[in-house]
Amino acid sequence: MAKVLAEVTAECVAVAMACGIHLPEDMLAQVEVIARTMAEQRSSTAQDLARGRPTEIDHLNGKVVREGERLGIPTPANRVLHTLVKLVEPDR
Repeated sequence: MAKVLAEVTAECVAVAMACGIHLPEDMLAQVEVIARTMAEQRSSTAQDLARGRPTEIDHLNGKVVREGERLGIPTPANRVLHTLVKLVEPDR
């Protein structure tokens, strides 16, 4: 799981930097802290899926994927997460 988190974060950072958004150099460490503090919680995406509602995945990982495509930055980890959620998300 740590490797997936690192890959997703690295892709997000690469896309953000290419868009001119400057992030802290310890972004992965900050994301890891958030992940640890949320260990006992359910994400909004998980809550939406449990309630049979559409998720915000298109605006989260989907945005990273689209910007990566536009900028020529590969985002395979974000693409997998986006695709997996879309597979179980209810039809709109």
